[in-house]
Amino acid sequence: MTNGTGFLRATALTAAIALSAALVGCNSTQRTERDADTGATTTTNTNLFGTYSPRLGEGEAMTKMAFPTGEERTSALLLHSVAPSEVARGQDFDFSYHVTNLTSSTLQNVTLFLDSKSNLDVSSSQPTGSENDNGLVWALGDFGPKETKIITLTGSADEVGLASDCISVSYNNFLCSTIKVVEPALALTKSATERTLKCDEVTIRYTVRNTGSGAASNVTITDTLAQGLAMNNGSRNVSIPVGTLAAGESKTYEVKAMASKVGTFKSPAAATASGGLEADAAATTTVVVAPELELSSQCSDMQFLGRNMTYDYILENSGNGEAMNSVASVVIPSGTTFVRASEGGRVSGNRIVWDFGTIAAGASRNFSATVKAAAAGNYTASATANANCAESVAADCTTEIKGIPAILLEVIDITDPVEVGTNTVYVVRVTNQGSAPDTNVRVVATLPGEMSYVSSTGATTANARGQTISFAPVGNLAVGAQVEWRVTVRADDGGDVRFRLEMTSDNLTSPVIETEATNLYE
Repeated sequence: MTNGTGFLRATALTAAIALSAALVGCNSTQRTERDADTGATTTTNTNLFGTYSPRLGEGEAMTKMAFPTGEERTSALLLHSVAPSEVARGQDFDFSYHVTNLTSSTLQNVTLFLDSKSNLDVSSSQPTGSENDNGLVWALGDFGPKETKIITLTGSADEVGLASDCISVSYNNFLCSTIKVVEPALALTKSATERTLKCDEVTIRYTVRNTGSGAASNVTITDTLAQGLAMNNGSRNVSIPVGTLAAGESKTYEVKAMASKVGTFKSPAAATASGGLEADAAATTTVVVAPELELSSQCSDMQFLGRNMTYDYILENSGNGEAMNSVASVVIPSGTTFVRASEGGRVSGNRIVWDFGTIAAGASRNFSATVKAAAAGNYTASATANANCAESVAADCTTEIKGIPAILLEVIDITDPVEVGTNTVYVVRVTNQGSAPDTNVRVVATLPGEMSYVSSTGATTANARGQTISFAPVGNLAVGAQVEWRVTVRADDGGDVRFRLEMTSDNLTSPVIETEATNLYE
């Protein structure tokens, strides 16, 4: 058997070829196994610096050749042909081809060609080769670094003499490069405070995530807040430059806003990035509520001096939000003294204060203050109330304090009994014992038939007609004031008689009657 001329269909060799060729003849450890796909026996050198060499059996000989240069140090593949040194004509004998990758890199699409043969009939091979116009071909696939694959054949020679074969090998490596193809994608979620007081901040949170397989650049979050909701700078337009998001990366941002009114606020959000990437977040809903205080008052229009005055108030939360830290106070009117307050009221300086805490929407609180005036006049109790996130409210209530005129009518006779034909004097006194002046106080005296009018003196002039004596009215009788008249009469006949007085005024709803008994004798 002689070496054939080989060929190689690749033009690039690696530096590992030269390194392996320089170490030809070194011992190496080999691992042999059968290739499940091709059926070839595969031997792998575990020492990458060793060169493969077949183990020869008794009577076997070997030839080898390195492809493509003929030198192992500059070649990629090494072929060994192992066969018996001599065989009997007409009898089958086994021989083998050993293909070894001399490099430390993978060789692709390695193919062994039995290009020609003389006086050699191949009856079988493992793996099985395929026939072409020139002979047999074995497609051995890819060879790993230092890997050896073995083809075992069975043949025979029909003539005495020499039998020969010529084999060659090729491989077809490709220089391949890969480019990673990615596809970034955006996902955006938006959340916001669901319910809040108008005076509290609304927190809006955006989370943008790159759900794709590559970086997303120039990511920006945008949102246009609903009318009535604005950030601290007064703008409704949210624009957040996120920058670059790596695959799987997410970032969260918060925006603070204030509502200028109560109501329901909704707005969606969007995220964009280079390459036309877009993502939308569903609209969030924020309900903004606020308490609204209403304060009403009730009190008596008039009260008499000396009696207590009570001022009643109702504080109501007519809004749709809780009125927290609710406080009401009433100023104690000047000229009055504190008497009592409804439950929870406490005096602080010239005020009565109630701490109501939280008043729910639609709820109310009642409170009252009672004072006493020292003098007649108009007394106004001013109340105010306030709570968190609510405008202060005020309410006034005025009570007029009036005095009560209390007119005392008195009459006495200076001489009693009185002898017929002599005179006696009646002293008439009118005193205002009340707490208010009285006006147009009129006194009319009526003499019994046994007496006759002589004369009178006093606070006002008298007009006598027959038995009736009318005194001019007292225009104003102040509190504690007293007026007096003296009436002189003569006893004309004996008897037990009555000197009668009748008094009226602007404040008296019915006349006051007073009499004085006098005994007349002869």
